[in-house]
Amino acid sequence: MIGLRRLAASMTAAGVACLLGAVPAVAAPAGAENHVAAPGAASATGVSALSFSAKSVDATSGSATIDLSWTMTSSNPNASGFGGDIHLRRINPKTGAYIGTELAVDFDSQGSPSGGVTIGSGATPASTTYTWTVAVPQYGATTKTTWAVSEIRGADGADDSIDWTAPELSAFPRTFTAKTTADQGYPSLDQIALAQGAQATVYEAPGQGATLRYQLDSQETRSGVYGGTVVATGPDGRTARGSFAIGWDWSEGYQGCGYIDWMQRQLLDCAVTVPLPAGLPEGDWKVTEVDLTSNAGVTHAYTGLSEAAVHVTSDSVLSATGFAFTPSQIDSWHSPVPTAQLSLRPSGAVGGISSVQLTSWGNNANECTQLSTTPTVQDDGTITVPVRGLPRQFSCQLTGVIITDGHGDQAVYGASLGAPDIDATLTNIPDTVLPTVDTVTVTPDTIAAGDTQTWIKLTIDVSASTAGVNGLDLYLVDASGHAASIQSGGVPTTFSGPIDEYFTLPQGTAPGQYTIGFRLQDQGYKTVSYGLPGTGSQPTPGGPATLTVT
Repeated sequence: MIGLRRLAASMTAAGVACLLGAVPAVAAPAGAENHVAAPGAASATGVSALSFSAKSVDATSGSATIDLSWTMTSSNPNASGFGGDIHLRRINPKTGAYIGTELAVDFDSQGSPSGGVTIGSGATPASTTYTWTVAVPQYGATTKTTWAVSEIRGADGADDSIDWTAPELSAFPRTFTAKTTADQGYPSLDQIALAQGAQATVYEAPGQGATLRYQLDSQETRSGVYGGTVVATGPDGRTARGSFAIGWDWSEGYQGCGYIDWMQRQLLDCAVTVPLPAGLPEGDWKVTEVDLTSNAGVTHAYTGLSEAAVHVTSDSVLSATGFAFTPSQIDSWHSPVPTAQLSLRPSGAVGGISSVQLTSWGNNANECTQLSTTPTVQDDGTITVPVRGLPRQFSCQLTGVIITDGHGDQAVYGASLGAPDIDATLTNIPDTVLPTVDTVTVTPDTIAAGDTQTWIKLTIDVSASTAGVNGLDLYLVDASGHAASIQSGGVPTTFSGPIDEYFTLPQGTAPGQYTIGFRLQDQGYKTVSYGLPGTGSQPTPGGPATLTVT
């Protein structure tokens, strides 16, 4: 957008209370050239004309349109053209406040017209007239709805810009009335639940407060959903509120929360945050009311809700120290993978510890598993819960744990919960001992050229290694040292003992004496090579494994 630094539209419930500036008794005539400048502003950019094609329209059929025209001007000789956005809002007939979601569109003199905006003939960098054909909504608060141009933001491409609202725009005939179908319905509350990924226990950092996160689904099939408020009630009857409103964003269109259909008639997974002040007593918070408002300005309060409680804690009642895995490394190369224990020392528990829930494992969330949330009390007063890593290689840093005592008090730890860090990581034992080959045999060791049906058995006897062997690549090496791949793939995991691999003579193999080279891969994806050309391969123990082709 030319020269205009965009600010994402940020709609809140407070937007409903944005009062409309007074409309003068005598409106400026359409097409008047009186330049209207923002009070105290030095911008060379302005709006010289603004008007609608009619004073009123009948929108009851749902297909009415009206044309809004305005002229952008600039006295800056370096102006290169205009860009910006223009907004329309409904007016509450009783209070004069704006209600409902705005209608808005971009305009750009150097881009392709879009959104029903056209550019008038004779446009110059100093003066350009735009016309927006507005689809007028069918539904309103009553049978008569007044619409007003609520904001124009624009720039001239030479660092001059404006952001005009009611005080500046009231010099123009910026309103029209629409005959509408009265919408006295209100949005439904189809769901209110914890937001996806949110925990039912929230940590309050000292002096920082906490945040409750919810998501809701709602529908309003006529005028659409505008916004709402979620009310949560906590200990001693304290209440907290979080609001949302659907607004227009220049780059994303209609935004506000979750999925919004094009007429705002349906919201899905609409996220609402409820901030809690610092210093609150620990305890449960429940959603006790949800207020939803339509674009027609009708609000309905939903009460008697059954959403599960969220427990807010600062770890001041129940706490824990000494987080550690025992052992901190386990042999995950053999099956089954051994169990480790997470141990911790609780303090302030009433009725013992009833649950220890490990909620997250950093960036490796799928590599470790908690086997039980029920703790075992040890002789030294610590408690433990069993965990296990995945087979093969893993590293799990614990980043979230929720501890609950018999009284229902909770403590939380870990960065993923916004709580104090946990210095506890569980890993597999390192893959340090690679497979070692003791002997290699080939049976039969002589085969006729062209015999591609006889199975040849290669037996590789390996010594014990950390991660065992689970992959094998075979090569046929000729007298000149050229290695041709025979086959590759997985083999049964073998830590020590024989590995039997069967292959057939490759088609077109010429008579001569060959050796068998191979590469072994272990479960940690480390490899060792034997009998292959190059300095990275080891000699085959007992001499090369030969195959004579006659």
